[in-house]
Amino acid sequence: MNFRQFFRFTAAALWLAVALLAQAGEGDVAPVSKVLAVSEQFEAVGRLETNGLIIYVDRADSNTPVLNARLAVEFEGKSVDATFRPEQGDYLIADAAWLAPLRREGEHALALTLIAGEESDLLTGELDVHSRQSSGLSATALDARWLAAGASLIVALILVLRRRRGGRA
Repeated sequence: MNFRQFFRFTAAALWLAVALLAQAGEGDVAPVSKVLAVSEQFEAVGRLETNGLIIYVDRADSNTPVLNARLAVEFEGKSVDATFRPEQGDYLIADAAWLAPLRREGEHALALTLIAGEESDLLTGELDVHSRQSSGLSATALDARWLAAGASLIVALILVLRRRRGGRA
């Protein structure tokens, strides 16, 4: 086996290992926690992020953003006002004490009170929060992928060593 063949073979084995490892990492990303609340007049879509609960509000009939309205969100009997952020066109709730129970795994019922000019509406929705382990990829599946990647590297090394010694693979 010459150097060029050795290089190609090793590169192919490494690409296989990298592909398997990259696929194994896909399950490590936490799913997005989100809420959808719809009425005849308005639609609200929100997601829970590290900096708070971010909510976008649109008109149901035209998908036109509802900007600079008053939005209050109630959870477990406690209500908090969302702050409109004109540069993002969304509403943010950053109250850490109010958000703490929302970060627990499960489905959390929310009531949104929206006042936009002369119009007002009550929207309800559920914030769906799940942990990494409930995202569908188990630790056993990840371990199997790591094992497969390691095994492919070992097989590649054995084949290379056997060829260098003049043996048949």
